[in-house]
This record gives sequence, C-alpha cells and structure tokens, in this order.
Amino acid sequence: MKNIILVVFALSITLQRVVAMNCLSLEEANKKGWIKLSIKSKGGFIGQTIEMKIKNSCNQLLEFKLEAGRRLDSKNENLQDMLVTKTEEFALYPNQLKTICVYGMCCQAHKGCPLKDGDYTIGKMADSNLIKLAEFIDKNKYYILFAAQQAVWTVSDKNSIGGISGGDKTEVDGLQKYVSELTGRPIPKYNVDYAIESYREVMGRAKKIEGIFDYSLPANAHVSVAIYNSNGVLVQLLFKDMAHGKGDYKLYYTFRTAKLEQGTYYARLNMDGRTEKEMKIEF
Repeated sequence: MKNIILVVFALSITLQRVVAMNCLSLEEANKKGWIKLSIKSKGGFIGQTIEMKIKNSCNQLLEFKLEAGRRLDSKNENLQDMLVTKTEEFALYPNQLKTICVYGMCCQAHKGCPLKDGDYTIGKMADSNLIKLAEFIDKNKYYILFAAQQAVWTVSDKNSIGGISGGDKTEVDGLQKYVSELTGRPIPKYNVDYAIESYREVMGRAKKIEGIFDYSLPANAHVSVAIYNSNGVLVQLLFKDMAHGKGDYKLYYTFRTAKLEQGTYYARLNMDGRTEKEMKIEF
C-alpha cells in the first residue's frame, strides 16, 4: 500500500510539472475558467501602469505567460487601451492568489489618459507591428522611456516618426530607425510635439513642429519663406522679402500646428514670384 501511495504521489508531481512546463496565456486560461482575473489601471501612460490579480481556480499547478504585445482593453471607451511592453512568466499553485505589476504603454493617442483604478480586460494580442515594437521595447528595456511611448503612438495611431524625440539621442535614433523600417515610412527632418494632456479633445494633436529648412542662393536676392496647406493656402509666414546675400542658409523654424487639421503641408522658399524650393511636412 505504501508503495502504491508513493507511485500516485510521484505521478501527481509529474502531471503538475507537465502542466507547468506548458505556459498558458492568461487569455486562454481566463476563457477556460481556470483563473479569476482582476485588471486595474494604476493611472498614467507609461511604466508599471497596470495591477493584475490572478487566482488559480484549478487543483493543479499552472504556469502562465503574459506576452509583450498583448493589448489590455479599457472598459471605458474614452480612455486608452494599454500595450504590454514586458513579458512576464509566473506559476500559481492551486487556489494561490498573485498580484503582479505590469509594464505597459498607451496605444490610442486620441483618447484620454488611463485613470487610477480604471477597469481593464485581458484583450487580445495586438497587430503584428505593435507586437514587434513591444518586443523591441522589452529587449532594450525601454519600459519607462517616453520616446518609446511616442514610438507606440507612431505605430498605433500613425503619428509622425518625428514625434519620437527627447532623451538620449542614441535611443531616439534607434527607435526612429526601427519604426521607419517596421512601417516603411521615412524619418522626417523635423520633430513633432504632440499634446498629451488628459483632456480627450486635445489628446494626440500636434502642437508644434520644429525643424531646419536649408536652402542655397546663387546670387543676392529678396526671398520669402512660408508654410502652405495642401490646397496652397498660406497658414504661416516665416519671413517675407528678406534681403539675402549669395550663399547657403539654414532656417530653424517653429511651425504652430495646434489649431490646424492633420494632413500634409509645405514649407516653400519663394523668390521673384516663383517657388525655388519646397519641403513636405506631415503630421
């Protein structure tokens, strides 16, 4: 009898180990009713933004994986969903309750900032580009890097790659290059400053664009530089009929965009009634 008990005990341990070796996604376990799950926002855009409480409702050890690239859905349609940016693996014994803090970033730039104690659901895996970006963030440990949050909005909401800015130049350049290759969009020669206030009506709106407009003049001239919309309507004059000598110039400009519609605009150098140079600006 003693030997039989030992065999049954050993078999039980073996079965538990087999289950533990096969990581379950929380989505799968939740659908099967194997766990009880509570997901709450801790407030804010970036970092450890989510608190999860997971209870194992089964009578066996289970091992779980929360994947970088999973989208956690806000129950409040006015607030942003969260993209998990750090893979977490953990095990739960029968009836064990565990609380984990999840690293994430917002992925709906035109909605409001998540509020403390806001309710979320486990959601689904994001689209392929967001998954790849989340894995890139995880690999480089950019969990609290705001340029990485801007990169997420660039992919999720098609914000300008010029919005990926601020902080360490090497990190910013690396993120811009990665997102450019991921999306097939070129890296612009300007930075875009997007609004991140908590008020929904201004979330994700480009407030201003800063860049360099360079040009060369073969002879002395009076020139004007201005920005126009796609219909050729003047939206901002940078200077008019300014005397220039022959040579090369770099104009550091600020384009005020807070009250303009998203779209394509053009910075133009005009001389003697004709356009000598044009640069496209998109946001």
